[in-house]
Amino acid sequence: MKLIQKFQWVAVGLSLFFSLSVLLNLPPVQSAATSDCFATMTKADELYQAGKKKEAKELYRQCKLDFANSDETATEIPDPVYEIEELGGGRRLWQQAQEGMEQDSDAFKSKIFFNLIGLTRSYPQFVPAQLTLVDFCLRESEFCAQYAQEGQAKTASQILERLTELYPDNPDFLRKKIEVFAAEEKLLEASIAARQFSLVYNDYPEATEFAQLADNYLKKFESKVKQQLIGQTVVGTVIGVLAGGLNQNPYQVISGFQMALLMIQGESAFGEQMAAAFAGKYEKEGKLVEDGEVLNYIKGIAARITSYMGRDFDYKYYVVKNSKINAFVLSGGKVFINTGAILQTNSEAELAGLLGHEIAHAVLSHGFLKMAQANLLGNLSQIVPFLDRVSPVVSAQYSQEAERQADILGTRSLALSGYAADGLRNLTVTFKKLHGDAPTNYLSTHPAPVERVSYLEKMIHNNGYDRYAYEGVKKHREIQERLKNSS
Repeated sequence: MKLIQKFQWVAVGLSLFFSLSVLLNLPPVQSAATSDCFATMTKADELYQAGKKKEAKELYRQCKLDFANSDETATEIPDPVYEIEELGGGRRLWQQAQEGMEQDSDAFKSKIFFNLIGLTRSYPQFVPAQLTLVDFCLRESEFCAQYAQEGQAKTASQILERLTELYPDNPDFLRKKIEVFAAEEKLLEASIAARQFSLVYNDYPEATEFAQLADNYLKKFESKVKQQLIGQTVVGTVIGVLAGGLNQNPYQVISGFQMALLMIQGESAFGEQMAAAFAGKYEKEGKLVEDGEVLNYIKGIAARITSYMGRDFDYKYYVVKNSKINAFVLSGGKVFINTGAILQTNSEAELAGLLGHEIAHAVLSHGFLKMAQANLLGNLSQIVPFLDRVSPVVSAQYSQEAERQADILGTRSLALSGYAADGLRNLTVTFKKLHGDAPTNYLSTHPAPVERVSYLEKMIHNNGYDRYAYEGVKKHREIQERLKNSS
């Protein structure tokens, strides 16, 4: 009888487990850490590196399950349309909206707005109507905010955000988005938006144009910072005093004004100062890994990825003795990664996914933007220790848009570098499997795993990225053992 009860409890447990897996919608990863899969994946890696990619793929597939609902991941998005005659409908709505615009009076606001809303809802691919709606809401922001229904975008910026998410490779929508950012004096945001397009769609004829726009808006942002300081009747003589100061004393106190002056030196110089401060702190605490083989392993992985990132930073990498799964990047490509992140990943590809995501944040100036927003708007006369000033900003969450941008660029670079393109996706599943909903440094500052896995799968599927490329399990296991033995 007791034996029967035990089997009943086992059955209940299994039922609960599978029910939970369905609810979470997180397809499992057959871990490369298991003995059978480790041997299979090791052989697959050898075949892949020998150029026998077809044979390698057959082995990889034995240890990598298909994405859940893989047939549904390729969402059909209609191609952009520029002529109403090609749309197949909506002519009456477009005509009514244009008639309202020709009248150009308050009495015709409703006619313009509601016809454009109806047209763009039914035909989101009709570019002229979308851009006209954006211009209308730029001019009549209060009207749009008042009459937009629940679930509809209420501002020009929100409309453009949805459009650039739906059509990320459409240069017309991006130009308008950059124009709106510039009108709102969000110069660094304009630079980031242009930079992402130039890097992700570098084979498009507009890529050079947007790369130039990115550089121009970055320069305008730096000029704006200088003007803000001059406007507050502050002179720049302090720059010479500060130069190199933090390298000697990472704990020195600085004012908000001095912080702004450091930022004026640019992303790379500012990142160098921050990296010196963090490295000095970890070194004093005995937390920096000095093992050359471990450091070269990280540098080797990152070098494969950064060659596809499109920005010539002086990349530097630091490994920190910390069991928590975490990594962070500073402006100019200074990456800090915990030993916990190395030990709890299943393969080189997963670790490359993490590094690619963090490096993408630096390439897209996300950290520089966080610093600008946190420090230039504060009290410039406030005096605070340097690390106390920057640490909360470094650990603060990026916006959802920034996270997606880093995922897109990071996964693209991962695929181009010859690693399995689902490295970041599998890493997210691994973290969820290890920790569930328990807070970790990494999971608390990144999108929810269920949602993130879904859009990463769609991205990989829709772009035709190769999931069955190099995983790198053997070398990864060796580095993990080396870290364990040295701790």
